[in-house]
Amino acid sequence: MAVILFLFRISSTPILSQTLVEPNQNFLWETFSFVFPEPVVVKLESTTNQKLTVYPAKRDGFFMVVRTLPWTEPLADKSLWMDSVFTRGIDLKAFPKTLGNLNFQVFQADQIRNQNALRNQVWIRMDAKPALWIWIQWKSDRKDLTEFFESNRFLSL
Repeated sequence: MAVILFLFRISSTPILSQTLVEPNQNFLWETFSFVFPEPVVVKLESTTNQKLTVYPAKRDGFFMVVRTLPWTEPLADKSLWMDSVFTRGIDLKAFPKTLGNLNFQVFQADQIRNQNALRNQVWIRMDAKPALWIWIQWKSDRKDLTEFFESNRFLSL
């Protein structure tokens, strides 16, 4: 009985769509336009809040999760998400970032997971309610991805 309920719960979160997005093609979600460094599969899911998940289509290297936060003040209780994102994070940094007229608080840390050196960034948009949350994780040995994400080229403004 529990297995049936578990399977029902998995299938009760509908995937709205899956789309292949080519490199440097603008992908519009909500009011944001994203650009990706290589072909990706973009999956839109309907949960309590809308959720966008991005996976590489051809090779491993990064993933991205974008969603609106249910909290009115996402920085008030960081314990809700910090432990899951930055598990044993190394050199955790937090800094503000302004892109055009958008204000973000960016959290960044390195970590070792499954024998991979990873870089994590969480971008939280500060001037909108509900807040926008972007989690990006990529392999540190992919210098092309480090340059792409740290120079903010994923947000097409």
